Amino acid sequence: MIIKDIQNQDIDQLNLLQPADWDDIRPYFYYYSSSSFCDPIKIVDANAIVAVGTIIKHQDTAWLAHLIVHKEYRNQGLGKILTNALVERSDPKIFKTIYLDATDMGYPVYKKVGFEIEMDYMHLDGNLLNLNLKNPASVIPFDEKYRAQVLELDKITSGENREVIFRDHLKSSLLYLSEGIVRGAYFPGFFDRYIMAELPEAGTELMKLRMRVKNTTKLPIINQAGIDFLLDNSYNEVRRSKRMILGEKREWKAENNFNRISGGLG
Repeated sequence: MIIKDIQNQDIDQLNLLQPADWDDIRPYFYYYSSSSFCDPIKIVDANAIVAVGTIIKHQDTAWLAHLIVHKEYRNQGLGKILTNALVERSDPKIFKTIYLDATDMGYPVYKKVGFEIEMDYMHLDGNLLNLNLKNPASVIPFDEKYRAQVLELDKITSGENREVIFRDHLKSSLLYLSEGIVRGAYFPGFFDRYIMAELPEAGTELMKLRMRVKNTTKLPIINQAGIDFLLDNSYNEVRRSKRMILGEKREWKAENNFNRISGGLG
């Protein structure tokens, strides 16, 4: 078995590794393959792809994402080999913190590598709802003059400098303003449709927009305002996953995260 970089022509075959309860992984790998800050790899056995994953690099932090081993090759140590290979693709002098979001299946592998649990994400499901906004004038399309405020809000929320991943998504975002200040932002075209907000009302109002088009949501368990809002609107918890960390701990505001970007971006 050998480790190689994923090529564009590999991506259409990745449905053979696709976990049954996951969204189609191929659009994610097209994104990873085309992004200079991502490093997707594969493990090959006799010309067959048997495992894949990627590392996503921000300014001084990184995320591991979509680590998948073909079901016929599980319990052979490939998960650990894959995880270590991705970690080794980041310079520890620069990337002092590495995160991932672990399923129950992956958790024991990541623990062996040295990752520790930081917090759970709660996954909830419900019906599409068309709830009216309390003050529609508070929500506006992105305006370039608010760029710095949006990026600063994400930096406070995530504890990371993730400007590079927002370059292609800011213009399609919707902002929640209060007294002329950005209090929240919603990214309807960015993977799981990220929502961040520093005020609970900003977060739940933007959640109303998301609930019109997406009926599943994932957010940190510490965000009680967001969870209560969903439960009050007949959503139910379906499972949890574990946000894990390797390296230096960071200050971040999980309560500002009203829906994560994806399992590989927080």
